Amino acid sequence: MKYYLSILWILSLSVPVKAQNYTALNGSSYTGSLNVHQNPAAIVNTPVKWDLTLFGIQDKHATNAVRIFKYSLISNPSNSEYLVAEGQFKRYAYLNANLNLLNTRIAVDKRNAVAFGVNIRSNAVITTSDYNFIDTLGRFGHFFLLNEGAEDMHLQMATSSWAEIYASYGRTLLDNDFGRLNAGITVKANRGLSGAFLRLRNGNFIKNGTADPVSYRVTDARMDFGYSSNFDSWDRNRSFRENFRDFRSFTESGASVDLGAEYLIKPRVINIPAVEESYYDYDWKIGVSLLDFGYAQYHFGKYSTSVNVVQPNVTDQHLDLSFDSTINRIGIFKDSLSSLFQFYGTYEGKYRINHPARFVLNADHFISGAFFVNADLSLDLSSLPIRDNLKVKDINRLTVTPRWETKKKGFYLPIYYNALDQLWVGGAVRLGPVLFGVHNWSNILSKKKIQRGGGYLAIIIRAKDLTGSREDKRLRCPE
Repeated sequence: MKYYLSILWILSLSVPVKAQNYTALNGSSYTGSLNVHQNPAAIVNTPVKWDLTLFGIQDKHATNAVRIFKYSLISNPSNSEYLVAEGQFKRYAYLNANLNLLNTRIAVDKRNAVAFGVNIRSNAVITTSDYNFIDTLGRFGHFFLLNEGAEDMHLQMATSSWAEIYASYGRTLLDNDFGRLNAGITVKANRGLSGAFLRLRNGNFIKNGTADPVSYRVTDARMDFGYSSNFDSWDRNRSFRENFRDFRSFTESGASVDLGAEYLIKPRVINIPAVEESYYDYDWKIGVSLLDFGYAQYHFGKYSTSVNVVQPNVTDQHLDLSFDSTINRIGIFKDSLSSLFQFYGTYEGKYRINHPARFVLNADHFISGAFFVNADLSLDLSSLPIRDNLKVKDINRLTVTPRWETKKKGFYLPIYYNALDQLWVGGAVRLGPVLFGVHNWSNILSKKKIQRGGGYLAIIIRAKDLTGSREDKRLRCPE
């Protein structure tokens, strides 16, 4: 198989493990150190004096470009098999992953709280136009034959990984007999670790006369790609430690902000001012938040390139010769690509990739005892015109989560309807300091659906004492 049969082959590659998707915890009163990433106001109405996520890791992904068989989260990965998906349809791949370290929430008092910590986050998005593909393709001509009549073929890919530190502050703005209004803000500073993009537009071709065998000619295409310059400093002849030191030193600074508010509708009970036991109780908790409004910044790698206007008589045979097995470095790929176009140039300076900005509406309802139900609606804002930046996005749309939880344990059943029109049913368990969850139960119950889902694991410790001077009886449900 040729090294680059087509840039569409990118879709057959697995992206190495958006948004912080510990989704089952939406609305929970016991995990403020993680819920701050869903709404910075959530750190206020949390009964314990402090909680600390020592370590958390999360992955959510979905693709229709690759199919994996004989593998689930509880099986041996060495027995797994994969197949590049065949057929004619639009391909996609979405990835959201994050690592949370020492995420800390501290209640200053019942009306004020702060949070801070470190996160490493990664997002990737790949989408294509409709095209036909079979796994036995060996030449560009075979691909063109399968896709005769296709017009304006396109592909877009963007991936962004960054390390961030954040600080949050939340406080009560309004408190009366009927309800309480809390608001919060999170400010984040980041360093762009790895960023890349690829865009192919207006891909068109025609049959080149009546030659036998059939030949095809490319009539139009525009393409550009870029990557972060810290990859240019990587040298196989040096140690990993030396390479990583230089890799880190060539990163750029970025920033983002989260804003949020929560309104708690208090229970319809007689309020005794001298008793603080019911302070954190609510019948409804309504939250709104604007999340990840910002960007990561990168410096263009030296081979980042833009090409336009195809040379005359670029045929499938030319493509086979230009992208053969001798292309083993990005510099060689850039030279081969540029030779096929009349206009080409190298990108210089800096570029930005927008974070997966979104507006979130959340409603949490107390049922009885330790039972709650949460509904979360996420609206993608990544397409907002924040300069001419590239973007990644989150695939969350609507999540409904029934839960039963106490201070020491919890059981959660999130049901997702995502932006890809897929229905997932997940689950999570919190026992003591350990939280474990999956976004899609089929990742465990089936050995052929691992390509849609993901999971999370976190270690969360918390104070024994409540923020108020007396414990809330409802929050002391039977353990």
